[in-house]
Amino acid sequence: MGIKNAVSKTIAYAERNGIKAAFYAAMERIKINSSEKYSYRELSEEVLREQNQEYRLLAETGDAVRFSIVVPLFNTPEVYLKQMIDSVVNQSYGNWELVLADASEKSLDVAISAANDDPRIKYYHLDKNAGISHNTNRGLEKATGDYIGLLDHDDILTPDALYEVSRVIKKSMQKNKLSRFIDCPIRLIYSNEDKFEDEKGVRKFFELHEKPSFNMDLLLSNNYICHFAVMRADIIKRLKLRAKFDGAQDFDLFLRCCSEAALSMDMASGHIVHIDKVLYHWRCHRASTAANPASKTYAYEAGQAAIADVLKSNNINGEVVQLPHLGFYRVNYERGILQERDDVACVGGKLVNKKGRVAGGIYKKDKTAPFKNMPVSYSGGLQHRAVLTQDCYAVDIRSMAIDSLYKDIYKDVVGIDYVDTFTDPKADTTALFTGMSEDEIIDKSVRFCEEIKKRGKRVVWDPQIIKRV
Repeated sequence: MGIKNAVSKTIAYAERNGIKAAFYAAMERIKINSSEKYSYRELSEEVLREQNQEYRLLAETGDAVRFSIVVPLFNTPEVYLKQMIDSVVNQSYGNWELVLADASEKSLDVAISAANDDPRIKYYHLDKNAGISHNTNRGLEKATGDYIGLLDHDDILTPDALYEVSRVIKKSMQKNKLSRFIDCPIRLIYSNEDKFEDEKGVRKFFELHEKPSFNMDLLLSNNYICHFAVMRADIIKRLKLRAKFDGAQDFDLFLRCCSEAALSMDMASGHIVHIDKVLYHWRCHRASTAANPASKTYAYEAGQAAIADVLKSNNINGEVVQLPHLGFYRVNYERGILQERDDVACVGGKLVNKKGRVAGGIYKKDKTAPFKNMPVSYSGGLQHRAVLTQDCYAVDIRSMAIDSLYKDIYKDVVGIDYVDTFTDPKADTTALFTGMSEDEIIDKSVRFCEEIKKRGKRVVWDPQIIKRV
């Protein structure tokens, strides 16, 4: 990204959070940059031909889902616009339409030419520039696909993006024995992404963003879904983008779409799907948020407001505060998360040893702790996962609060009566778990959380609650 950009980021961070915090953040970023060996591997022409052949066979039966890709345009540089359009035209999956909603004062010749060359490209020159949300909504009105994806005017899709999304939809349709795409239970599909720079025709890909499976509490901490996102047409047309959240309009859309399922349906099973593959390249240039997060500080205030709005809409009382890292947030629940959220039955905190390093608190299915042995101040890399509240597989019984409905299950699994070791700072975990080894404690933690999940409830990790062990 360049030394100048890195220095400006560090100075801005120091102004917000202090010199000491900026120093540790800079050291962490240097370590990340020095260890990053990511490179995007282009698919071979042979693989793309095979995908296209598979699509053609599907299209012959009339079972090919139709995609609309909606792109709001505004004074888009010709070279960026052409690359974006080409990335859609070159899809291995062919049943799509590209809807270009242009709010530029003067019509863009590149877009007009592309629409003349390919009937799947629909170009609309808007009568005025009414802002990103309104302009996008005008494009949504023109979209005719079964599923609609959003694409920024200067970014690009990988050539297999729509093919990979279509596979997910097809699998769900077959599993549920459905014939109409409007009946498909999948409301949102999202993929991994990376960033790229394009200098003199040479593209450099970096900062791979590998995303987790759907995680409602992580989404309440930041817009980790971002790109590439595809939504069922009837849902996105009903929700639309809202101008009062411009700058975080896509975040607001994802929050509303996901919360409709996640906060009212147990675990949102089958409604929101993650494709663990890069399908979207996010362009970095001087004015872009990807390259310079501070270039759109208003967007982060809009994101904060969007979270607050979705909480209010679901009758959840809580204050949304911004974390030191731009674009990342925390919800402070008025009565505590267990009292405010019916979907959550267990919450745990971060365990820190006498050396000031993470000893556990959050566990994967294999019982490993993701951030073990890292300094307590470690943020978790570019996505800051080590400091964000999030759904997880299991939390530790040494720092755990549970819904009172599950006390009997706790006793059956752990072997002792439940004591709130999460919110009670006086809880003596040493005395409570005397005679249990570290492995035994972790095993009981995982087993109990698995029982919670069997009942369709969430297990949440809150790294801001620190328990010394």
